Amino acid sequence: MFDEKKSLEMLEGFGSHYDYDTTYMKEMLNVAPNAFEKFESFLPMASFVQSAPKDVIYLVKLAAMKNEDCGACLQLNVDMAIEAGVDKNIIKEVIFNEGKNLPLSLKDIYKFTLLVSNNKIIDDTLYDKIYETYSKEIMVEVSLAIASAKVFPTIKRVLNDIKSCSVIKIKV
Repeated sequence: MFDEKKSLEMLEGFGSHYDYDTTYMKEMLNVAPNAFEKFESFLPMASFVQSAPKDVIYLVKLAAMKNEDCGACLQLNVDMAIEAGVDKNIIKEVIFNEGKNLPLSLKDIYKFTLLVSNNKIIDDTLYDKIYETYSKEIMVEVSLAIASAKVFPTIKRVLNDIKSCSVIKIKV
């Protein structure tokens, strides 16, 4: 059974832990608790990782989020990557250098992520490289990471919470 108080406590804890403004989610909970319940059910998908190496999954999350968002959600994902122990050089490459100095296997998944995020055609050569490097199971996790990166900025834009989507200086 859905517990609004428990959801609010979760949002408060999350916001406090990551210094992240959860106002838009609290607004959802307040004005449309049934819709928030569905949103809350989506959250495990956005953070799911089982088989993908952490550097791969966070590179994908960061690249996809950078493509979708220009501010707080990207910083949140940077903070989560740091907390997960992802090499800061990988994070900096994705955020500040368009992946130019990434190792080849990561450069390929970076390029792949941007192509998927931008709904561009992916040539068979890149697909072959990706599937030689990563299992289908890992690629399923990659797909969830890319897809979920679109959800948060979309909701914030629709709810006119674009002030928190403003351009900020990303800290690594």
